[in-house]
Amino acid sequence: MDNQSFIQQHLSKPIPEVALLLSKHSELDKEFILSQINGLKKAEKKLPEFFANKNIVYPVSLSIEQCSSEQTAIFKSTILRHSGLEPESCSLIDLTGGFGIDSYYFSKQLKKVTYLEPNPELFKIVTQNFDTLNAHHIECVNTSAENFLKNNITTFDFAYIDPSRRNENQKVFMLNDCVPNIVELQDEILKIANQILIKTSPILDIKQTIQELKNVSEVWVISVDNECKEVLYLVSNKNVSNSYIYTINLAKNNQEFSFTYKEEENTIVEFSEPLKYLYEPNAPILKAGAFKSIAQHFTLKKIASNSHLYTSDDLIKDFPGRIFEVKNVLPYQAKVFKKLGIKKANVSCRNFSETVAQIKKKLNLKDGGNNYLFATINDNNKALLILTNKA
Repeated sequence: MDNQSFIQQHLSKPIPEVALLLSKHSELDKEFILSQINGLKKAEKKLPEFFANKNIVYPVSLSIEQCSSEQTAIFKSTILRHSGLEPESCSLIDLTGGFGIDSYYFSKQLKKVTYLEPNPELFKIVTQNFDTLNAHHIECVNTSAENFLKNNITTFDFAYIDPSRRNENQKVFMLNDCVPNIVELQDEILKIANQILIKTSPILDIKQTIQELKNVSEVWVISVDNECKEVLYLVSNKNVSNSYIYTINLAKNNQEFSFTYKEEENTIVEFSEPLKYLYEPNAPILKAGAFKSIAQHFTLKKIASNSHLYTSDDLIKDFPGRIFEVKNVLPYQAKVFKKLGIKKANVSCRNFSETVAQIKKKLNLKDGGNNYLFATINDNNKALLILTNKA
């Protein structure tokens, strides 16, 4: 039996079981097989195009975990059109190539992509995969971003950078602690590229990051199925006074919303007790902080200043988030709730002093069913329970 036959035969088995089976096959490359099976397991949902190609080689687990998903990489490759340039005639340098997912999907939109990766083993795997995928207009350079910037004389339309959020095997969260340090390198990169697209963790505070980077023309907050995955910052080599914030929830029906922080600051919203419909914004809107802009855009009223729940008498079908029909509104009192006879509900908290677990215990509720219960505070600082069903 060869390596590939073993991989295909045992792909569905747990890794520990595969390792035990390999102990009986000294003729096989144990480390290679384990990394391939581990990579294939992760790629099945994250990288379906790669998973479907049986000739793709996978690196160590960390490189797979840190790379973009196919879905976010494809979307990312389309947003460069916002720069006003035609991507088909543009060049891009990926300063932190990694497993090459972003470089590969950028190359489907752009005239030329340059991929950098300092790790020789990973570099070899990725260049082999690019050949397998017939991605022949990607130039591959086995070096670091810092070394490339010292010696380079080529210019690009865009630079892309995804700083590692690990420093000496420790997770880091501040932009200055990531590798490479984009805050320090920003001016150097703008000498060789007109614009920089920077990928960061959604943990970072967006307003603070805009201030750190300077001249951020656009910010993209990207979620997949309502889970925030990454935030992108497009930095210009020109002075920028106002950043446009775009939120996108990649799902069965993509949901997009855009605003600026100046608009957010200048918007005045009305408050109301729950009306006929209740609205919960999707994750990227909440992460971006479009708390008042979303209300104004869809002519909604807020339950309270910090609740981030919205309400209306008329149904707004295209609202970017979850929509519920209000069935009952009552004070947060177990004896009052008990009269409804409800034993199961999907409980959520917004601007509330107790946790979901505490609420379920107090109200004697189990998870599930068609009832959605929101615990929140109204504009008069009174605790409410809003009983709803999905609209």
